[in-house]
Amino acid sequence: MQSMKKWFLLLLSVAVLPAYSAVLMKPIDDPDLAYSGELLSGSYNSQITHPDTLLGFPIGSRVATPEQIHNAVVTWASQSDKLHVVEYARTHEGRPLLAVFISTPSRLASLDEVHADIQKLADPLSTNETQAKAIIDRLPAVAWMAYSIHGNETSGADAALTAIYHLIASESDEVDALLDDMIVVIDPMMNPDGRARFAKSLEQYRGTAPNVDDQSLLHRGDWPYGRTNHYFFDLNRDFFYLTQPETVGRVGLINQWRPQLMIDGHEMGSQDTYLMGPPRQPLNHNIDPNLQKWARTFAKDQSSAFDEKGWRYYTGEWFENWYPGYSNYAEYRGTMHILYEQSRMAEDGVRRPEGTVQTYIESVHHQFVSTIANLKTLDKHSKAMYQDYWQGRKNNVAAKGKFANRTYVILANDNVGRTNNLVAKLLAQDIQVYVADKAIKVSKAVTQQGTTEKDFVIPKGSIVVPNRQPEAPLIAAILEFDAGVNDAVLLEERQRTLRDGSSLMYDTTAWNLTMMYGLESVTVPEHLTRNLTPYSTSTPQSQLNDNAIAWLVDGADDRSVAFAARLMERGVYVRFVDEVSEYEGRRFNRGSIAVTVTDNPKVDDLAGAIAQTAAELNIAVYSTGTGFGEGDLPEWGGEHFALLTRPQVALLSHGNVSSYDVGATWHSIDSHLGIRHSQLDINALNRTDLRRYNVLVLPTSYGPLDKKAQATLKDWVNDGGTLIAHGRSAAALAGKDGIAKVKTLENSFDKAFDYDVSLMREMMALDNEVATKATMSHTLDTEFSFPWDNAPKPLSEDALKRRDKWLKIFMPSGAFVAGRTDQKHWLTAGTPDVLPLLYSSQPLLMSGDDSQAIVRAGVYTDAPKTKEDDKKTASHWFSLPEGKTLNVRMSGLLWPEAQQRVANTAYLTREQHGKGQIILFSGQPNFRGAAHGTNRLLLNAIVYGPGLGSRARISL
Repeated sequence: MQSMKKWFLLLLSVAVLPAYSAVLMKPIDDPDLAYSGELLSGSYNSQITHPDTLLGFPIGSRVATPEQIHNAVVTWASQSDKLHVVEYARTHEGRPLLAVFISTPSRLASLDEVHADIQKLADPLSTNETQAKAIIDRLPAVAWMAYSIHGNETSGADAALTAIYHLIASESDEVDALLDDMIVVIDPMMNPDGRARFAKSLEQYRGTAPNVDDQSLLHRGDWPYGRTNHYFFDLNRDFFYLTQPETVGRVGLINQWRPQLMIDGHEMGSQDTYLMGPPRQPLNHNIDPNLQKWARTFAKDQSSAFDEKGWRYYTGEWFENWYPGYSNYAEYRGTMHILYEQSRMAEDGVRRPEGTVQTYIESVHHQFVSTIANLKTLDKHSKAMYQDYWQGRKNNVAAKGKFANRTYVILANDNVGRTNNLVAKLLAQDIQVYVADKAIKVSKAVTQQGTTEKDFVIPKGSIVVPNRQPEAPLIAAILEFDAGVNDAVLLEERQRTLRDGSSLMYDTTAWNLTMMYGLESVTVPEHLTRNLTPYSTSTPQSQLNDNAIAWLVDGADDRSVAFAARLMERGVYVRFVDEVSEYEGRRFNRGSIAVTVTDNPKVDDLAGAIAQTAAELNIAVYSTGTGFGEGDLPEWGGEHFALLTRPQVALLSHGNVSSYDVGATWHSIDSHLGIRHSQLDINALNRTDLRRYNVLVLPTSYGPLDKKAQATLKDWVNDGGTLIAHGRSAAALAGKDGIAKVKTLENSFDKAFDYDVSLMREMMALDNEVATKATMSHTLDTEFSFPWDNAPKPLSEDALKRRDKWLKIFMPSGAFVAGRTDQKHWLTAGTPDVLPLLYSSQPLLMSGDDSQAIVRAGVYTDAPKTKEDDKKTASHWFSLPEGKTLNVRMSGLLWPEAQQRVANTAYLTREQHGKGQIILFSGQPNFRGAAHGTNRLLLNAIVYGPGLGSRARISL
């Protein structure tokens, strides 16, 4: 007993440590963190719980979590009759997205009537002037106030919470008068998943003392950061691509309510101040000029509110409105849009260049004051804004208006899934879409390559979108092949490019929806109305015969790739048909997928598995009782029916890999294929057992790939793996010391002549004529010539390097280039001859005889002979065939110098290494989840690569 007591005392003496070693020390007070401003002032209804009580800390002093914001809104909804909450969507992680309608109780009770009036005013084809005037007289102002679409730009959501409480609980006459005339819709938190990620980061990196160093992890976070949603998408680029559930739900509700005012509360660099509207040039020419007039009115009132507080701000400067995919898409539908950009404080505050500290609560206060100032301006000018809106809607459908004589046509094609997907995006924006009942002949049509075709015939089944309809500005913005830009903007952009490499353009300069989708379309300069039927969805009619010997889906449809992948995951063997085929009178495109009874004797219910997979994808399947190909078309037992291997996919992420491209690739696999895959940390690549995978995808990155990692990947490829790399990751593999045979343009000039000869060889392989007499002659042909005999004198290596250094200055921020595709290769299944390629300042790839250039930049067209044809020196590394030129630019700002640099480089390459292969993309094939044309190339590489490009491991 005494011994136990001694042990207990010894243990106690060890456990009792000095107080300072177990308790965190209290930080020293920093007077710079004191904020004298008052976020909420005045008298408030005591029956409405104060936000400080709900949060457990003073509102605006810390970042409220998504759960805290949601709980506060739900609590207030149970306490106030001035608030109506609508859940408009759920995020990928299951968090609710709320729109909070705030007004007087009587106004909220009549929301249906207000909504009906808004819809009538939006339709000038059904509403007359007298009706419109009456509607305007009785309509309240409608504002949509949205915040924190980027999850780590947090002050907006906290200001939204402040504004909700202020509007429903304030007992001031000013707020009562505001709500008498207005419905305020507050979308307090547009990206809950990103905010949750960032809030967790704050919790992890928060210390005892406040941190005002904007370089610290507390302020910056870590990979993949909080800006984006679950799939790392920037939701503020998705408003007409509509790839994410947050955007789909949000746009659906905004479009229903057609607000007069929409604000979007953001944050920017922490050492900045505060930006507000209006934007500067370039402005998209499809936006109603009246909105820019109102932007100046709102800016004056908002700036006055800041002047009263002594807060610094600016308008315009870097903020332009050319790209229509931001939240300002609503401007194209007639809504006044204002951007807020508050310098980002994250939490605590940030020490600024002048030595002061701007606190987090002050940044919240800025957003709150802006909110109230904009609502007051709307209250003053609502009726006049409705009058301008009505006039704009009438202009959209005017027979002599700017949109009157223009129709966009998506030509009939066999890629049913992709076409229906695009149409769904148009319908979501209230755009009227039609189908051609029969072939329609028009006097002329302009193609995506800018050529005018006379007496053009629109095929039956084509998708037809007349521009003259109520949503005309948005239609033009997303379907016109080129967004207009004035000469002054173009001149300043050129000058900036040459002076210091800066740009007026904040985002990509090309976004045409048909080009993003890789669907051929034309613009017809007339208003088409005849032989058209409103578009309607249809259910595919499969022909499933349990007694068939094979089942096929057409390879033109993107869903065929998922059909193959999902069946393989179910243990079914499938085959890829690499040529056009025909069975029992039905023709199938190259790349079709076949399932045979012969390959699957152990599958109990093969027809059932096929039917289930087809139903999941809503794709048509056809049975055949014969494998005999019609005419010269292939039979099912020959080399054209290649057996596929189930892909076992890993996606490399973290480290210096771009989270945007990781997310786009991850989302592509989950949304287009729905098959199992893994994300691997690239930092642990050399410690990872890669034998579990036969496909590795390496998205674009921000830094080099070290030699050890490349050696690991090389060994894995040689053993039968398919390595797919994008953008700068592809450049790392194709660099001077990279493992790829393909090289970047900068590293190819010592062998420029060889690359040019490879290019000539590719071109000659497409010739449809052969010199039969010379070939069958028994006498040596002394007139024989080499393809380079008549080519211009090639430039020296030094000259090519000097020229490339100059041309590189002019690379685009995002432009569509015409890509020519190798229609014999399995990677291009489901793609057209000419494929729009999105190019930015990205690596350019060079493919020679030891690799395959699957897709190249530029499409050969005939050119009349000019004096320039007689010059003796080439202008770049390649020479053009006699009588030929290249169409390069399709859409966007692509300087002539950039066209010269990009021309004939490879966008997509493939090369053999041992038993495996390396597939390189010059850019990001699934850019923003919307580049469906090039994404098909990626899907082909992932699903078909293990069976078609590499030698599978054999299990005995």
